[in-house]
Amino acid sequence: MQRIIDSILAKKDVLVFLILLLFSLYLIINSNYYHKSKVLNLSNNFTTHILNEYSSINAYFKLKEYNKTLIKENVRLKNELQRFNLEKIDSVFLKQKFIYTDAKIITNNISLLKNYLIINKGSRDGVIKEMGVTSSEGIIGIVNEISENYSSVMSVLNINSKINAKIKRTSHFGSLEWEGLNKEILLLKDIPKTAIINIGDSIVSGGMSAIFPENIKIGLILKIEFDENLDNYLRLEIKLHNDMSSIRNVYLISSNFKEEIKQLKEKVDE
Repeated sequence: MQRIIDSILAKKDVLVFLILLLFSLYLIINSNYYHKSKVLNLSNNFTTHILNEYSSINAYFKLKEYNKTLIKENVRLKNELQRFNLEKIDSVFLKQKFIYTDAKIITNNISLLKNYLIINKGSRDGVIKEMGVTSSEGIIGIVNEISENYSSVMSVLNINSKINAKIKRTSHFGSLEWEGLNKEILLLKDIPKTAIINIGDSIVSGGMSAIFPENIKIGLILKIEFDENLDNYLRLEIKLHNDMSSIRNVYLISSNFKEEIKQLKEKVDE
């Protein structure tokens, strides 16, 4: 404590000068309207700048929270949309066909021939095999393995993946596959050569399974060729809407009629 007092006494002249300087500035500013207005304006600008910076920093640290809120809102809106696309049962009851829930990708492979993703939802969250997985930009893949807290998703970038898809404008449908080459390009096969289609036509989910609802986005036609193995069919190269290397948040899709459809197919195949 004595050292602090000694240090202040050693610099008392400087301190007295600063005090007198500040007091003089106060008297000048307080007695002169022009100087007072300039100082107030400068003070307001400085305060506004500090508040804006604080607001920006605060908003940055809340981005994760905002993102979670937006994802929850998207799930709610997707389910609301499904409620508008109701199917009548027994001419009396109405039932929602698909239900959406959100999930987050924790592992994503794109460098293999059989790529997969791991998401942070499992059997404890109601996830079952063959649930569809999408993002805001389109189809991601299909759930193929489940643990209590996590699930594995067969990516569309997997040579074993086959998804029912159609050309939105003409409704011609075929099988969407990946050849294991370009990570942005899928192939749509089994489209008849009589189909009148164009480069740039939209490709969407076909809706002929209980995995994906109809008209989920997939991509655009990039190239049209004749299938060398099938004389009467075309081979279409599809440019994906999704950038499969940058996906973080996804939506799981469950069908209320999946088991019913499956049982009916088994009866037909007997």
